[in-house]
Amino acid sequence: MNLSKSYGFGMVEAVISVTIVSAFLLVLGGVNFAYLRLAFGESDKIQAAFLAEESLEVVRFLRDTSWDNKIGTLTVGVDYYPAFNGSNWVINSDYSTSTVGIFYRKVKFDAVYRDANDSIVQSGGTLAPTTYLVTSTVSWRERNATSTKVVATYIT
Repeated sequence: MNLSKSYGFGMVEAVISVTIVSAFLLVLGGVNFAYLRLAFGESDKIQAAFLAEESLEVVRFLRDTSWDNKIGTLTVGVDYYPAFNGSNWVINSDYSTSTVGIFYRKVKFDAVYRDANDSIVQSGGTLAPTTYLVTSTVSWRERNATSTKVVATYIT
């Protein structure tokens, strides 16, 4: 019986086994990396959605506090930035108040027009001075690109 052949065959099996296990671990590590990158990206999208909705809630709060003093004085088509000044929510034109962590947020008020049936129309109609289309936009940098979440609503 020649023992050198069986030792050589065992060594080949060991090398093949180590190669298979190493390849499996490498693929598993790649899948885990892809999952974590996706999970953290989804976290940013969820936080952006909350910030966009919070901006609309700030506008609603200010509307309920005083339309004439807090909303009616704003210029249509201009970007405004919601901020908490320590005791109250404000909407101002100070860009420096627009960041929350990695997120940049703004709100814009657009004029609304209504037809003879008092329905909102995209063109024509009569200006509704106490109704605005409010658009909240949240942007952030993600993988060398800018991602954006936009939420809009009407306020009266």
